[in-house]
Amino acid sequence: MARHRRVQRPSAPALAAMVAVVVAAGVVGDRADAWWPRTRPFVGEAATRDSVVVEPVRVTVHGARAATVLTDGLADKDTDGVWVAVDVTAAALDEPAAISGMALRDRRGREYASSNRAGNPMIGNPFDPRVPERGEVVFELPSDALGPLTLVISPDAAGRAVPRAEAEVPLRVDEAAGEPLTPRPRDLAEAGG
Repeated sequence: MARHRRVQRPSAPALAAMVAVVVAAGVVGDRADAWWPRTRPFVGEAATRDSVVVEPVRVTVHGARAATVLTDGLADKDTDGVWVAVDVTAAALDEPAAISGMALRDRRGREYASSNRAGNPMIGNPFDPRVPERGEVVFELPSDALGPLTLVISPDAAGRAVPRAEAEVPLRVDEAAGEPLTPRPRDLAEAGG
């Protein structure tokens, strides 16, 4: 007949110690973001009309304009704030790559992602290497955000050499035009532009 070994249960002090360790680990995990700072992205900076490499794409920002009405030629879209279109040229460096997101940061530090109410073909669609394409990225901002703005560009490539790289380009848009804004579609960029 086989002998069965009795499973020894932990003593009350050992059980209390295990519970204390689990609770402490939970507290540390919950507070880790506050106790240890996060790694910030590597940020490249450029001026308007200068090209900036934000691995794995090269981007040139040509300027920005604003209006209270956005149109695609068929329908108008109103907003309680303003529409801002940022004119950019982009190309991948060595392999097809995309820009995963763009945001506008106002002077108060508020960030506004590219609008999902407008077609933004410059975002999320791959660029071919060394074939520049130009188009406008559309944002919807509150009226009080106009003035000095910073465009934040985030590329998307799993194997990029610079992890979590971003580029920042200062812009200035002081007022919205009275005419509807028709965004420039994505198309091959002209030589030198």
